[in-house]
Amino acid sequence: MTVIGRERIRAAVKTDLPFIHRWLELEARGRRGFIHNWHLIEKALGEGEMTVFTDAEGAVGFLTYGISPSSILQVRSDRQGQCIGRELVEDAIRREEALNNAVLVVECEPNSSVEFWARMGFEVHRHTGYSGYQGPVYMQRLSKIPHESVRGDELEMISIHVYSSSVLFSDSGKGTPDRVYYTMARLNYKKRTLELARRVSVADEPMLRDPVVEICWGGQIFMGKAKHQAAATIGLKRTPNHHGWYLDVINLPDDWP
Repeated sequence: MTVIGRERIRAAVKTDLPFIHRWLELEARGRRGFIHNWHLIEKALGEGEMTVFTDAEGAVGFLTYGISPSSILQVRSDRQGQCIGRELVEDAIRREEALNNAVLVVECEPNSSVEFWARMGFEVHRHTGYSGYQGPVYMQRLSKIPHESVRGDELEMISIHVYSSSVLFSDSGKGTPDRVYYTMARLNYKKRTLELARRVSVADEPMLRDPVVEICWGGQIFMGKAKHQAAATIGLKRTPNHHGWYLDVINLPDDWP
């Protein structure tokens, strides 16, 4: 439970629902708004997947299903602009990162919520590709948790490049990577590992069609699809929510001297 002054964030309970239903119904116009998703809100509560922000009156904001494409985030209109939505999302992000969900994806519905999610550190997630069709807007957040224990003057630079899977079938070289990450790392010679100063996260974006990860330390020490066992052997781990992968420690390959 997160306490904020006399207000708090906690798991929703059944007695919260009538109070929430009342203000959602009052704010609905022609059955628009989140009242039309009431069955989903009830379902989330029944599955233990709902948190509420409460004050002395009761629940004035709620979030279902953590941070996911199924999330519903709503704050009572007279309490909007008071950082309640931010508090609910920040609390959920902490819980997701504790589960090692290093890549978080939300569907922005309505589309006017894009700016809110951008302020929360989310960026475009290329879910369906670009076209003239204006479909749902998806946004993602990539974890960059710092590893406070990896500090000192003897750290070395690591670069991690992410490519579309087409790079594996190109005759013209690797070309420009889709993303490039730089981080410092500490060599543990005894364990044959490189301990990263911060987490590097790779999103499983359909636009990349099975992303390819290249790890460079002086020269290339690994290149392959993120989903393959060879990537897991080098240290890349799948997020429990299946939205991507994350890397905290690089296991040096067998042919490393």
